[in-house]
Amino acid sequence: MALALTDEQTQLTEAMAGFARRHGGLELTRSQFDALAGGTLPAFWPTLVAQGLHAVHLPEAAGGQGGGFADAACVIDAAGYGLVPGPLLPTVIAGAVLADVPDQPAARALQRATAAGAPAAVLLPTDGTLRAVPDGDGWRLDGSAGPQLGVAAAEHLIVAADTDAGQQVWCVVHRGAPGVAVHAAAPTDLTRDVGTLTCTGAHAPADTVLTGIDPVRARCHAIGLMAAEAAGIARWCVDNVVAYLKVREQFGRPIGSFQALQHKAALLFIDSELAAAAAWDAVRGAEQAVGQHHIAAAGAAITAIGRLPELVVDALTMFGAIGYTWEHDLHLYWKRSISLAAAAGTSAGWAQTLGDPDWPARDFAIELADVEADFRAGVATQLDVAAALTNEAPGRQNPDYDEYWTGPQRTALADAGLVAPYLPAPWGLDASPAQQLIIDEEFDRRPTLVRPSLGIAQWILPTVLAAGTDAQRDRFAVPTLRGEIGWCQLFSEPGAGSDLAALATRATKVDGGWRVNGQKVWTSSAQRADWGALLARTDPNAPRHKGIGYFLVDMTTPGITVRPLRTASGDEHFNEVFFDDVFVPDDMLVGEPTAGWSHALATMANERVAIGAYVKLDKEGELRTLARRAGPGDTAVRHALGRVRAASNAIGALAVRDTLRRLAGHGPGPASSVGKVGTALLVRRVTADALAFSGRAAMVGGADQPAVADSLMMPAEVIGGGTIEIQLNIIATMILGLPRA
Repeated sequence: MALALTDEQTQLTEAMAGFARRHGGLELTRSQFDALAGGTLPAFWPTLVAQGLHAVHLPEAAGGQGGGFADAACVIDAAGYGLVPGPLLPTVIAGAVLADVPDQPAARALQRATAAGAPAAVLLPTDGTLRAVPDGDGWRLDGSAGPQLGVAAAEHLIVAADTDAGQQVWCVVHRGAPGVAVHAAAPTDLTRDVGTLTCTGAHAPADTVLTGIDPVRARCHAIGLMAAEAAGIARWCVDNVVAYLKVREQFGRPIGSFQALQHKAALLFIDSELAAAAAWDAVRGAEQAVGQHHIAAAGAAITAIGRLPELVVDALTMFGAIGYTWEHDLHLYWKRSISLAAAAGTSAGWAQTLGDPDWPARDFAIELADVEADFRAGVATQLDVAAALTNEAPGRQNPDYDEYWTGPQRTALADAGLVAPYLPAPWGLDASPAQQLIIDEEFDRRPTLVRPSLGIAQWILPTVLAAGTDAQRDRFAVPTLRGEIGWCQLFSEPGAGSDLAALATRATKVDGGWRVNGQKVWTSSAQRADWGALLARTDPNAPRHKGIGYFLVDMTTPGITVRPLRTASGDEHFNEVFFDDVFVPDDMLVGEPTAGWSHALATMANERVAIGAYVKLDKEGELRTLARRAGPGDTAVRHALGRVRAASNAIGALAVRDTLRRLAGHGPGPASSVGKVGTALLVRRVTADALAFSGRAAMVGGADQPAVADSLMMPAEVIGGGTIEIQLNIIATMILGLPRA
């Protein structure tokens, strides 16, 4: 996905993409490698400047477009996709750093020069060892900084130098000034220059000094824009790999129909989407406090930039040997990705930073304080009423958790439509995405008020309401919302698993209903459930997807046997359920006798969304405990914690982007599928890391060793809602459009 969210940002992205197609061109770039490496501007630079694409974020008074940091990121995203050569990225980074500087002569002068087309670059404190000593009305600069992108092409450099007093001086250094030397190096990225600045007694007058620059914020700006370019490169890889897999044939069919390549392409897409989400979050962080910006930038440095060279290699392996040739464009993207990752700093360093166990969580709140005030007031009133009540009975779904308990409090919330506000009235509030966020905020403001959960019913009840009869809705909706009915989902079978179209449980039509025979497996909560949603084959002669019925089954019906399955953890969360001539009345069939497949898809979609949302829970708790116990000297556990946080934050950012798109009126995108796989992979990583860093303590089980317990419970969360492989199949064929096997 592109970083753009608004219509204006989309137009900017398209404008830059169009410019890249008209004035870039990789064949033209190939003929200019030596000139670009030496700092010569590409021939299209005056046209780029005339269109203002390099200065969308500079103030209009200085000749810019008056846009924001996010607008600049959209331009860089598209430039990365098109591999636009030259110093565009470092020039835009310089403009972003200037945007935070209070109004002062040096900043105004550099903004005007940049808007007029003078390339610029920034050398951060981490980029070198420049020293500054007082010198008349300014400072004397000595030392060197670099190598860094764009330095050889830059006419103006924003540099940071340390003083003997332990302070930092920021100033503008002009190429060619006395005592200033710039040395171009042979770049890894053949499409732009890399240079080193050397100052030998260079004088920086007072009118070139910049005050008010926060070095952390400046570095975060640079990382955000580098990540935007990385996201564009990752998107190019996905688009071109998918196009190639659709046309390249082997053994008489497109190689995109081979499941192994489908899964690799789907994983490439997932990595690309998470990279874009992390990059977008780093850009979004510029509007927040510097601490939050730092967290977002660290995540983007790991997920979007640091991971990029490996992502490009993943793409190369799907192109095969042709992708490894000099003539193929891929190696130019590969080299740029290596250069970007080097410029951003090591992933290990960023993971060490993000792995501080005392750092706060990433703030993904969406501000809606001034939206729908009357609706918010009504919700607040209902919640205050409920907060004065209590629940006194364990819930039917699971008595061990407060969110399932029943009583006056839950009843009040259910009757107010606040248990599942997204449902249509009268069961919910038919709440819009904005209204759902308002409800979330109001619950968060009342931490002592337990928010009820529908549990498994949150996947079943929407199907009943949408496709069931009035009698079914009247019978099940309110008791389910009030927690008075517990549900289970009777889908998977020993011989079918996630391939629901292959299920063998039979429902034979008899007088007044259906006779069901068969077996279900991996059924959560069947031992406690009052009712189950059952898939059974009603027409064995119909095509696999068309001869299936969706039934609501009373779990106390004679002929039903529930046998708990004890998993490796020792718990009995799942069950086998046997049906031996079980009678299900006609009025418990949902929809038509052969329409169960479409109802099942709707149920599974709800399930996958819910499971993907598990990332909102704290999954790093054990790693955080281990990091605190080990102390700051143990870099390995901090690296692991930092990488987990980066992955978790990318999934969280993906969810926020999806929410904002829905708030803007767009339909659901691929975020739930990407989030499902990303969450499953994250859970596996967390449990493996926690075990690895527990050391010898993992030989001892029990409550005192949560890493072992979490690891043994991990498969339940990873497999639940469909295995990773099934989800990869869905992404490959339904999202990427690869041919079916």
